[in-house]
Amino acid sequence: MADLAGRDEWRRHTGVWHAGFGLLAAVTGALLVTQGRPIGLPLLAALGVWYAAVGARAVRDGEQGAAGLLYVAGALPLTLALFAVHPVCAVLLFCLYSHIWAVLPPRRALVATVLALVGTAAVTVVSGGLTAEVFVTAAAGLFIAAGLGLWITRIIQQSQERAGLVADLTRTRAALADMSRRAGALAERERLARDIHDTLAQGFTSVLLLLEAAEAEPEPESARRHLTRARHTAKENLDEARALIAALAPPALRDATLPDALRVLVGRVGADLPAPPALAVTGTPRPLPADQEVALLRVAQEALTNVRRHAAAATVGVELEYADGVVLRVTDDGRGFDPAALTGGFGLSGMRERVAQVGGVLAVRSGPDGTTVTAELVAP
Repeated sequence: MADLAGRDEWRRHTGVWHAGFGLLAAVTGALLVTQGRPIGLPLLAALGVWYAAVGARAVRDGEQGAAGLLYVAGALPLTLALFAVHPVCAVLLFCLYSHIWAVLPPRRALVATVLALVGTAAVTVVSGGLTAEVFVTAAAGLFIAAGLGLWITRIIQQSQERAGLVADLTRTRAALADMSRRAGALAERERLARDIHDTLAQGFTSVLLLLEAAEAEPEPESARRHLTRARHTAKENLDEARALIAALAPPALRDATLPDALRVLVGRVGADLPAPPALAVTGTPRPLPADQEVALLRVAQEALTNVRRHAAAATVGVELEYADGVVLRVTDDGRGFDPAALTGGFGLSGMRERVAQVGGVLAVRSGPDGTTVTAELVAP
């Protein structure tokens, strides 16, 4: 397919030129026989062999090779010799003029056309004398041949330009496809980085903190509780890892609604906070597109993890509001931070990108009195 697309229209129709030459050569041969001039048949055969050996390739290549000049150098005298044998051979001049303009650049083609017309006029003068008709015929022939030649040249140029455009388009499409593959791979890497940060990394952090707490706990019963929670968190991490590998929804959302998944999340994280967070659901809960529910759950997970690790908050609230759109708010009364001063990592930037990908907006307000993270999605 690529080869057919790259070949210009001229080359794809050279068979018509070959058929045209063969037809006119056959007509000329028949006329020579019927007019009693078989002496011209060897010349006609020589012209046919010359066309097959050199001319066919020259016509196929157009103005691109030296074969064109070689072909004209041989075809011109042979055609004039046939015309000298009998005027009926003039039909071959139509082929000659067409071939001249097809295989030579315009300037050389014009020179070759003039030579052919001068040769034709000379044959006419030798056979019938110098008359006004000779000059009129030569002038008309030059005008017609030049017009036909320029038309053929224009067709060849347009055909080659079209082939160039097709080739450029093919290269551009290949480049765009490569860019698309690269962009897709980059997006997938970023998605995996965010998912790993929002799930596995946080889970491992929780396991580590729980194990450290178990080591520091003097009471065996309390240490056992920490170990049980660490085992439970590790199992959840394993489920998350399997879901990431299989590109599935988070396990918490697989068989539960978003409010239920948030309750489980709040209950799990709340065990590590001074006071259990409160979850408030307002409006009428409704199913959301899977990517939106995943985004909101991950935002809540990241925000609560940040509260647990950095905020030193006494109270934490999580609100899920169903209205025209859906709004998730995570608030705390901790020490706050400067959102503009944070650089790097996948925390706030990852939340913003995740929410933006599902058509939403993430806002963070933080100060000495606490922090509010708000993710707002438009109505699906």
